[in-house]
Amino acid sequence: MQIAKDFLILRGIKADGRVSLALERKPLKVATLLDEEQFNRNGYGLLHNRTVFFEDQMHDWAWENGRFRYFSRVAGEADVLIVYELDDVYFCTQCGAKAPAQDTQCASCGHQPTPN
Repeated sequence: MQIAKDFLILRGIKADGRVSLALERKPLKVATLLDEEQFNRNGYGLLHNRTVFFEDQMHDWAWENGRFRYFSRVAGEADVLIVYELDDVYFCTQCGAKAPAQDTQCASCGHQPTPN
């Protein structure tokens, strides 16, 4: 699962490509926020179609010269998550415990994932 480490939330943004907002840095990812409570509760986890809806650069948003445009088809007006930095978090497929990497042995249950 990806976790947003550096982000901001733009509140009540209208989906209109003719309108631009000042945004100093170029986003790594942009998403429409669907369930902010769950997003906060799971440590800012980006779960597509559950906590957020990932938007496509070029189709749904653009950033150029410090100006951000949002023109998603998901909502007419929404809270928009701007992500600048991500971290990957892995979970054991057997017990659900957090794991340091996708292919390491689980410290909780000892499960060893099979390499692909």
